Formats: sequence, C-alpha cells, structure tokens
Amino acid sequence: MTMKNSGRLMLLVSVLALGGHANMARADDDYGCRIVICLGNPSSKGGPWAPDSCGPAMDHLMSDLRHGRGWPQCKDSDMTVRQNNTPYDPCPAGTAAAAAGVWVAEGQRKAGAHSYSGMEGFALVGNPRPSVADINSGYEYDGPQACVGSKVGAYQLYGDPSGDASAVSWRNGRDGGGYDGDPVTVTVYDHIVWQQPQSPNAVDVYEAGQFQTRIHY
Repeated sequence: MTMKNSGRLMLLVSVLALGGHANMARADDDYGCRIVICLGNPSSKGGPWAPDSCGPAMDHLMSDLRHGRGWPQCKDSDMTVRQNNTPYDPCPAGTAAAAAGVWVAEGQRKAGAHSYSGMEGFALVGNPRPSVADINSGYEYDGPQACVGSKVGAYQLYGDPSGDASAVSWRNGRDGGGYDGDPVTVTVYDHIVWQQPQSPNAVDVYEAGQFQTRIHY
C-alpha cells in the first residue's frame, strides 16, 4: 500500500466518521461491513490499518480496487460507494463543467458594452484558456477542467486566445481548421474554478443516498 493510497483513504475515513454506524455489531464476518467499520473508526487502536482487526480486510480492498472488482457494500450501513471513471472532482455548487476544448475566460462586461462585444468589451481576469486542455503540452486533452459560473458574454478572435505566440501545435487543429482562418470563440463567465486532473480511478461516497465526496485512488 502506498502513502498516496493511504492519504486518499483517510479522506474517506473523515467522511464515514460523520455518519452513524448503528446495527453494525452483526457485521464482523461481512467483508463490506468490515471495511465500513474499519474506515468509520479511525480513532481505534491502530486505526483502519490495524494489522489484526483491519489489515487483512484493507489489503483485500486494495487488491479488489487494483483488479477492477469494485468497492464492497454493506447492507447494514447507510454509507454506500459507487465506482466512477473520471479524473475530475464534481464542480462546486453554482458552477458547471465546461465542455472539453471550449475556450473560457473569467471577467465582467464593461459598462455600455454588448454581450457579444469584441475582446475590448470585457475586463478579464487572467488569460483565456480551453477547458480540459493543457496549453503547456500542445493542447492535449489532459489539462484542468473549467467549472464555470454565469455567462457574461462572448467574443471571437483570430490567433491564439491565450496570447502565447509559441503555442502553435493546435494550428492543424482538432476543429479541422485551427488558426488558419477560423475565428475562435471565447466565452466569458463571472466566475471560474479550475479542477486539476487526478487519477481516473475514483469512488463516490453517499450517505443515505446523498453524495458526500469523491475519492481518487
């Protein structure tokens, strides 16, 4: 077990510790419930990795995850987990994920400017960039994801919207035209949160059917 995996699972520990675990006394022999008990009691002697009481179950869990067998469930607990396959966390409340490759910028429309004014009609915060595309590696689709707020407006321009003259690898582009004559649309939002990519191996934790957190492992 790696330090990274341990850190990911400790996040789940803190979530499970908030939920009730009544009616668990009869679950000692059940693998799924044993995982919930171990993760739900981090203050017990040895914590969730205690070699005698929890070590074998936790090793079993990591083996299952590595081999794609999924996360075990416990019918006696209101905590459930569902496997996911995404490198990004859910967007914060009030934002939504922008589509991959769409250029976005954070800012406000200047007084008197129309919603589809040119770039000069907006006061931007930082430079535009494409969602889920890494400017520093030739616009490969493995960069941060933009979680956007309310739309302020949009503008079009020719060339590289990021202002990086050295970023020319998109010229033969994914849109069939790139910068050889096609304008690029930049949509401006009042707020943008950038989600960094993580491991695509993830589980979503629910309590009583309500989403709590996503854990990447």
